[in-house]
Amino acid sequence: MIMKKLVFSVLMMFFGLTIYAQNAPAQSVKQNASTAKVIDTPEQEAKKLVDMLTQSGTYSDAQKKDIYAVALNAVKQRKAIASLRTTDPEGFARKEMEIFTNMSQAIRDIEKQ
Repeated sequence: MIMKKLVFSVLMMFFGLTIYAQNAPAQSVKQNASTAKVIDTPEQEAKKLVDMLTQSGTYSDAQKKDIYAVALNAVKQRKAIASLRTTDPEGFARKEMEIFTNMSQAIRDIEKQ
């Protein structure tokens, strides 16, 4: 009788753990969905980019303002071509590289000032 209760208890614990284990990933997915990354506005994204770019160098406030304008323009251009990512991945990559190259050149020009 005690053996039956012991086996029954062990089986119930085993099934309970497997049911819990199956539900755990679903709960973590729900948590991940609720803590999903908030999409930044172009202005916020440009500010983060400027902060990252200007953190190692010494830039004047005027240079930072100019770099912000260039970064904001680049971010807006990238968002404008975002639909190409799925329809024309190669075209998207070319355009994105062109945007990045233009932004880099403009920042180099600002650094020379």
